[in-house]
Amino acid sequence: MVKLLLVVYLIVIWSTEVSGDICPDDVDITPIDETKPSVFQQLSALEINRVRDYLKTVPDLNYKAGPDGNVSDTFAYIIEKKPVPKDDVLAYVDGSGQVPKREARVALAAPTGMLEYTVGPLPNPTYHFKTKFPKWSRTELRFTDRPSAIDSIALTITIQREARKMTKILHESFNGFDFEDTCNDKCLTYFDMKLNVYQNRRLLWVNILRKVPLSVGSPLIHPLALQLLVDMTSSDPDKWNVGQVWYNEQRFDSVDDLVEKYNNDEVKKIRMSYDETDVYSSMRRRGNDNMKSTKRGPDCFPQDGRRYSVDGHRVKYMNWEFEFTYRQTTGPQLFDIRFNNTRIVYELSMQEVALSYTGKSPFSRHGNVFYDNVVLIGNFFSPLMPGVDCPKGASFFSTSHYSYKLAREVEIPNAFCLFEYTEGPPLRRHYDSDHHGGYYFYAGMPNNALVLRSIQSNYNYDYVFDFIFYQNGVIGTKIGASGYVMPEFANRKVPKENPFGFKIHENVRGMLHQHLFSFKVDLDIQGRKNRHETLAVVARPTVHKVVDGIEEDAHEQYLKRHLKHVEKDAAYRFKYKKPKFYLFYNNREKSKWGAKRAYYIDNQGVSKYLYPDDSTKTDSVAWAKYQLAVTRYHDDEDRSTSAYNTFHQADPVLNFDSYINDNENITDEDLVAWVSLGFQHVPNHSSDVPVTTTPGNIFSFYLKPFNYFDEDPSISSNDNVYVTPGKDGGIVVEENANNAKESCSHPNKDPRFVGDYVKPEF
Repeated sequence: MVKLLLVVYLIVIWSTEVSGDICPDDVDITPIDETKPSVFQQLSALEINRVRDYLKTVPDLNYKAGPDGNVSDTFAYIIEKKPVPKDDVLAYVDGSGQVPKREARVALAAPTGMLEYTVGPLPNPTYHFKTKFPKWSRTELRFTDRPSAIDSIALTITIQREARKMTKILHESFNGFDFEDTCNDKCLTYFDMKLNVYQNRRLLWVNILRKVPLSVGSPLIHPLALQLLVDMTSSDPDKWNVGQVWYNEQRFDSVDDLVEKYNNDEVKKIRMSYDETDVYSSMRRRGNDNMKSTKRGPDCFPQDGRRYSVDGHRVKYMNWEFEFTYRQTTGPQLFDIRFNNTRIVYELSMQEVALSYTGKSPFSRHGNVFYDNVVLIGNFFSPLMPGVDCPKGASFFSTSHYSYKLAREVEIPNAFCLFEYTEGPPLRRHYDSDHHGGYYFYAGMPNNALVLRSIQSNYNYDYVFDFIFYQNGVIGTKIGASGYVMPEFANRKVPKENPFGFKIHENVRGMLHQHLFSFKVDLDIQGRKNRHETLAVVARPTVHKVVDGIEEDAHEQYLKRHLKHVEKDAAYRFKYKKPKFYLFYNNREKSKWGAKRAYYIDNQGVSKYLYPDDSTKTDSVAWAKYQLAVTRYHDDEDRSTSAYNTFHQADPVLNFDSYINDNENITDEDLVAWVSLGFQHVPNHSSDVPVTTTPGNIFSFYLKPFNYFDEDPSISSNDNVYVTPGKDGGIVVEENANNAKESCSHPNKDPRFVGDYVKPEF
C-alpha cells in the first residue's frame, strides 16, 4: 500500500526560513571485493597486474614490462576481460551453473605486428594461447595494424629531428617558436589524428601547434601553417622520416625541399604573430559581468537520503536493478538490467565513436574518418568534479584499467557518478478543469530518475554518457559533447566562410565534422527467444460518411505490422517519410489485454552517414550506415568494430556487415540491436569558443515499454501527487508523508576533485 498523507490546506503560508537541519548523508554502498569479482566486472587491479606479471614469465613472448618500450620491443597494449559466453553467465546468474572462468584478452605490440592472446585463469594465470576471432577478415595482424599511439615517443623524436632542420623557418614564420630543447616559453608541439595505410606504408599527418601557457589557454586550438607527413613504415624508427611538408598552403616533398626553396625565396612565406594577452582558448572566467547576479545557482540534494543502494557495482533503485562496469577498448557497459526483478536488457554498452572531418589541409583530408576505439576509449575516463560534472550528493566510483604507457594498472578516481535528479517536465500531469473557473482534480508526478554518468576526455573532445532509469520503465541513453573543436590553419586572406567551416579566430578554422556513436543493446524481453517487428504508421485515403447524402474525402492513419524474419530485413536506414516503431517481444507473453508485451527502441539522435557504400572508408565503419540493425546473438559478435579498423579502412579487420550478410533467422531467437546516433557539427565562435557547449548538443535513444506493463508502473510511486478541491477554498492533497518535513541543508561531504590520478613512483 502506498503511504499517503491527506492534508487540508485552508490557508497556505510560504516560509522563507532556511532550516538549520543537515540532510541525512546515508547511502547503502558496499565496496567491491577485488578477491570476489562479479561475473560482469572488468578486470580488477589485482588481475591486471597478475596478467602482466605472468607475461614476464613466458620466454617465447619476449615481453618487456617497462613503460619505456621501443618499437623493437614486445609489450602489452590492451589487457581487459575476455567476454564470457552468455550461456555460462546466465546459467550462473540465474542459479543453475558454476561461476564462469575469468580470462584476459591481451593485445601485444610486437616488432612484427599485433598479437592477440587469451591469458587465464584469473586471478592466478597458468596458461596463454592465441585468440581466434572468426569474424575478422584475417587471422594474423600485421605491423601496419599497429596503432600509432603506441609509438608516440618514437614519433616525437622523429618530428623533433626533422623540425630542427628548419629552425630558421620556424623562428621567422612563427615568432621564434621551435622544437629545440632550449625553446623555454616558445615551444612547439603537435597533434596527430589518424595513421593511414597506403600500399603497406604507414603514413601520418601531424598538425603543428603552439604550446601556450595556461594563462593563455590550450594549444589544441592554436594551429600553425605547418603540417608534416611522417612515414612510419619501417619497424626501425631511426628510418622514419618526414615525407612531405605543408607550409602556408604549399606542399613540399621533404623538409630539405622546403628549406632549400625557402632560402632561395621560392616560397610564399608567412609571419604569424603571437599575442600573449589573447586568451580566446582559455576556459577561465572573463569578460564583463553581464549575468547580473552574484548569487549561487540552485543546489539540489536528496532530502531523506539516497533512494538507491550499491553492492560493488550492482545498483538497486526503486524497481530497477543493474550492474555497471567499463571496457578498456570501448568504454561504459551495463549488464543484467531488470525491472521488478525481470531481465529486460542483458547488455547495454558503448561500442565506438567515429568522427568524419572535412577541411582544406592534408591533416584534415587524410585524417578525415577517425575512430576513437584505436586510442582505447576506456582509458580516457575523466575524474568527475562534484557540483559541476555531477550534482552535489552524488555517489562516486573509481575504476582501474591497464595503461600501456605505464605498463601497469591505473586507478581513476570518481570515474562514475550515480545520482537521482528531477528531469525537465513532470513525468505526467493533468489539470482537470470544470471550464467554469474551477477544477475537479489535479494530478502529477515529478520526473525523478536515476542517472549513471561517466565522461570520456578523448584528447580534445569530452563526451558525457548518461544512462537514465525512469520510474515508468523507460531506459534513456544520452550523449553530450563538449571540449575543444579540431582546428586547422586558415589564411587571413581567405573568406571568413567557406565550404569547410567558419573561422573561429585569426588564422583558425573550426573544421566541419560529424560525430557518430555505436551502441550495443542485447534485449531479453521475457526471456531470450524474441521477435522483432516494425509497427509502421501509414496514411491512406478514405471516405467519411457525414449524414445521408453527404460524404467527405479524407485521409486516415493506420498501423501496419511487419514481422522481420532475417537479418537483412532488419538493417535500417531510416526513411523519415515512413515513421515506425521498432518492437522486440516474446511471442508467448501477452499483457492483461492480449497484446504482445514489448519494448521498442526510439532513436532520437539519428544522423545519416553521408559517404556512399563504395567509399574506401565505409567498410571500416559499416555500422554507421544503419541507424538500427538487428542481428542474432553470437558470442563472437560481441562488438560492432575493432580497435584496428582505423588503418586499413578499405580492408578493415572487422566489417560489421559480416554480421548481417549471413542473413540468419531472427524469429524467436536471442536478438541484439545495434543503435547508431550522432550529429553534424559546424563549429562557430558563438558556441564553440573556447569549447563546445552542451545545450543543443545532447543526443539520445530510449528503450520504452510498449504494452509491456498492464498500466504505467510509476502510478504506484510515492512521488505521485493528487489534489482535489477542499472546503472553503482549501485543497486536499494526497502525497508522500515525508513531503511535510522541513527542508534540510547539504552536508557538504562530497569528495574533492583529483585531477592527477597517476601518482609518481619514487
